[in-house]
Amino acid sequence: MIEGGVRAVPRRELCYLLAMRLPRLLFALMVVAVAPVDAQEAGPAALASYRVGAGDVLRVEAYNHDEISGEFAVEAGGAISFPLLGQIEVAGRTTAEIADRLEMLLEEDYYVDVQLQVEVTEYRSKPVTVLGEVARPGTYYLEGRTSLHQIVAEAGGIRPSAGAIIELRRLRDVEGVAEPVVRVFHTAAVSTGEEGRDVSLEPGDVVSVSVKQRYFITGEISSPGQYDLSPGMTLMQAISQAGGQGKFASQTVEVHRGRDDAKEIMTFDLSQIRKGKTQDPIIEAGDVLIVRRRFF
Repeated sequence: MIEGGVRAVPRRELCYLLAMRLPRLLFALMVVAVAPVDAQEAGPAALASYRVGAGDVLRVEAYNHDEISGEFAVEAGGAISFPLLGQIEVAGRTTAEIADRLEMLLEEDYYVDVQLQVEVTEYRSKPVTVLGEVARPGTYYLEGRTSLHQIVAEAGGIRPSAGAIIELRRLRDVEGVAEPVVRVFHTAAVSTGEEGRDVSLEPGDVVSVSVKQRYFITGEISSPGQYDLSPGMTLMQAISQAGGQGKFASQTVEVHRGRDDAKEIMTFDLSQIRKGKTQDPIIEAGDVLIVRRRFF
């Protein structure tokens, strides 16, 4: 009977459909209910879109068929060795696509309406490296979309000794040649999430958190001592950060750079810098600034 273009389903057919599909629905709900908390926090959409690769470990649960349930490692060639079916290619597929493929192959010769649930239990195919001033530097594995902000947090966050910048290094294929690409972010902004939330990591990426850079200033200066060096800091900015020149300071400042075996001493006239006649020099990590005393 057709009513408004919709076919009325006979009661017997409806009961048959419910009987065939209800176990599958119950099984899926059971799996979601017992899913690990960290997997739920990773985001269902990200996990569902994850494409399996070599090194990952899959758990396959077959409703009412323990003989084909278990964990299966994805081999280097991208396949798993599955009961009854042998080698099955799974690399590049999502867990839902893998479940559909296995169900189709099993139902061809061995089962009727078999119901499978597939999940990744170990992520090992998409490594990224986190180096430098984080709590736990090392190799991490992407579990779906992972942002720069997330990977820094996963590595334990930024250490107090961290510098001002974070570098993201990635190899890009340019006409068959791998060329390095480096992007620079502000450490404080990545730590708070102001930067890096919209930057998705890719397998092989290297995240490097710089160590804090410092310079030392002494002589006729308001607050002599060691100070943090920000990228691009100039001599005038370094003096200002230390509270400015002292009461008896001259306009002459020496910048000592390098070690004993290759030390360089540069002399600058602050009055000439202020007038724009001399360029305000960039200070480097390890520089020692000496503000000379004036002679009356």
